[in-house]
Order: sequence, then C-alpha cells, then structure tokens
Amino acid sequence: MIERKLDDLISDIKQRRTAGDRPPVLLLGAGASVESGIGAMKDLFSFAKCDDFAHFVTYIAPMTTAERFRLLSQFLQTQKPAQVTKGYQALATLCAEAYFDLVLTLNLDPLLDDALANARLWRKDYLVIVNGVHRPDRLAPLLSAQSPRVKIVKMHGDLFHRYMAWTPDEMDTYVMEISDRLKGALYGRDLLVVGTSLRDERIRELTLSVAENGGAVWYTTIGDDAPDFLKAQPTVRAVLGEECGFEHLFQRLAVDLGVMQPEVIEAAPAFSAPEVAPSPTMDDFMSAVVSVLDKNGTPASTGFLVAKPRIIVTDAYPTRQCIVDGRVKISAGGRKFEAEVLNEDVAYDFGPLFLKAPSDLNIPALHVDANPLLDEDVIWVGVAAGEKTGIATGKVVSAAESKVNINPIGPVPYLVELEVAVAQGASGAPVVDRAFVVRGFIVAGSTDPNNPVSYMFPASRWAKSLKAALKK
Repeated sequence: MIERKLDDLISDIKQRRTAGDRPPVLLLGAGASVESGIGAMKDLFSFAKCDDFAHFVTYIAPMTTAERFRLLSQFLQTQKPAQVTKGYQALATLCAEAYFDLVLTLNLDPLLDDALANARLWRKDYLVIVNGVHRPDRLAPLLSAQSPRVKIVKMHGDLFHRYMAWTPDEMDTYVMEISDRLKGALYGRDLLVVGTSLRDERIRELTLSVAENGGAVWYTTIGDDAPDFLKAQPTVRAVLGEECGFEHLFQRLAVDLGVMQPEVIEAAPAFSAPEVAPSPTMDDFMSAVVSVLDKNGTPASTGFLVAKPRIIVTDAYPTRQCIVDGRVKISAGGRKFEAEVLNEDVAYDFGPLFLKAPSDLNIPALHVDANPLLDEDVIWVGVAAGEKTGIATGKVVSAAESKVNINPIGPVPYLVELEVAVAQGASGAPVVDRAFVVRGFIVAGSTDPNNPVSYMFPASRWAKSLKAALKK
C-alpha cells in the first residue's frame, strides 16, 4: 500500500481523460448517506429502540418486507429530495460528465437517485440496477452494454423496491449471488472506495479481486489508517484524513476537474433527527394529512401537520368529541399516535383545534399562506377520513368571504366557497394551492358530484392563533 494525497487522486482522474483510460469504478458506502442527513447505524438503533446491532438484527430479521418499509421509510430518506447536497450534486455531475460510469453502492436510500434526477442526465443516460429485483443472470449484459452509459448497482437492495438486506446473513447472500458477475465487470478496472471501511467480507473480496488482478484501488477514509488486509497490496493507494469525507471529496473533485464552479466547498451538516420540510410533491402533500380518530378508533375527521410551528391543525367542531383526557388519537402512515391538545381558536364557530405533533411523527409537513386566494384558482383537498379519502380537485368559486347557513349551527361567517365535492370526514382537510401550500381547511361540503359546493375556513382567520398555539 502507498499513501497518497487527495491531489494525487484528482491528478490521476484528470490523466485518465487525457490518456483515454476508463474511469475508476466507484464503491460507495454508508458514509455518503450519513454526511447527507441519513442517520448512522447508532442512530438507527435508537430510532428502532434497540440497544446495539445484535439487538437490531434480532428485531428486524422476522419482519415482513412491508413491516421493514414502514419502519425505515422515513429514516432512510430526506424530506427534501429536490434539495440535493453539494456532495451529491458533484457526484451526479461527475457521472454526467463521464468521470464515472459505474457506481456500486451499499446504500438503500434514494439520495443518489434523487441527485441523478437533478443532474444533466436523462433516463436514457443511466440505469439503476437493484440487486434482488433484477435477475443475477441479467447483470453481466446490463453492465457491459454501451447504453445507458452510467450504471448504478444497489448491492444491498433498495428502500422503495422494499427489498433490503439488513442482517449479516442477508448481506452475505445478496452480494454472494452477484459476486462473480461483479468481479467480471471489475476485471481490468480500477476502484475508488468512498464511505466504507470494508468490514463486510464479500465487499472485501470484491475489493481484493481488483488489487489481485493488477488494478489500482484508491481507498479513501476520514480516519488516519487503512484496513490491514489492504496494506499488503502494492496497488492500493490510501488517501487519509478529514478531507476524504464524502461531501468535501466530491466537491473538490468536481471543482478541480472543472465541472462545477469554484465556490466555497461546504461540509455536510451534522446529522440530526429527520427534518420536516415543505412538501414539494403531491405524495408529500398527502403524507402530511392525518386522520383524527373517534373514541372507538374510527377515522372521524381530517387534520394536517404544519411545519412552522410544528403543529397538527384540524377542525375543532367535529374533533371536540374525540378528545379524551386532553389528548386526541390520530393515524398517519399506517401508525397510530396520541397528540396533546394545545388549544382551540374559540373566536369562530368552525375555528381550528391545535394539537402538539408527537415527537416520533416523522412525516412531511406543510407551509401556511394567509393571503387570500383568487377566483378560479385551482385547489386540492387532502382527505384522510370518511368514505372518500384521497385527493379532491376543484377551484375557488368566490375568494370573497361570505356568511353561509350551515346546519345545525346556522349562519357561519368568513367562509370561502369552493367548487369541489367532499364527503363526511373531510372536515379539517387542508386546502392547498398549486405549490401545495395550505390556504385553509374544509368545514362543510356537498357530497353531490352534480352540485360540488364546499366551504373553506381561510388561513387568514387562524394564522395568528397558529403561531401563538405553542406559547399557551
């Protein structure tokens, strides 16, 4: 093994382009995900309420694929897929610029997938191969094909395919099934290792197959030493030190190779609990909608999670009867929670009820805009209770607030008329604009599709009380 500097690695990759040599294969480990906001293993143990890895393996081994997905879906993804970290931006750009064409990743998360979607790569330009989903006998022809040019192999499976290796036996089996085909793809290639200590025996074997066949292995680590099994290999180049963190390393590569502007290179933020963010997609919008359960545990009305402050908002009128000892049961993402009642805005007949979001409610959240809508504006309503759950689409009939006679209360002021049909259970359902920003919530409506008239209590009437809710 020979110790090298990051500058040496950058020079080597530059020289490949000049000489016409193929780029190194990239082996990407969990370090990339940790630096980009996905928790490390110790964070996962805490998330799953396990003491250590052995406890976690015992806990997750008997789970079905659906149970694993529900447990890990929030932990293994960022709530901001459109806000790719600079390190992942750099990696995706390097792939687009042909500095990498084969990435072997041990990560189950979608961070690289999201980065490729944000880079100058069309679907025809790259292929994501999920081990366990794609047949092993198809791996060799896919990896050797000229098109798509960039191949990503997710060696331990993928979160959204719900096929994931978590236990040592599963990881060993997953990689063993494709090992020979991967060794064939690695023959005659060099390897760049980032974000993994190579503790997995099968991954070590792949790495050594490169070194033993005369290929160079560039091993990078933020530590000050390389694994002992690499030290005896003369073709291993070890780049050690803090500058080898995923975010810094790929930004340096991209800047020095001229594919990104020479801005200040940023380190990734320290990992914290999954952050709740504005929802940029329809899927995130619906994920932020919760059902409010009655005393029998049946969904009775709808609510939604707001980002700032982190509070659940629902219609007080139907939800009062669901309160037991100052708490309300809700359902979100297939799980049930108890939410503490903060307070009710009693200034209005259909005022909001504010609930404290449970600490383990890891779902996207919505922003609120108190400005009035305009006539004919398109709106969406997210409903999580009753016979018609899901998304209802409509428009604003009249943005002007009016007084409407609603049984059994009587005349109710300050309502905005919408052209949208909703069923019982939609009370409290968020009404959002094209940007998925909340502009109010449903308080009453017609279930007749031939007369789709519903009424929204606008955010302008309760935005101030929302901001003050946590202070009470």
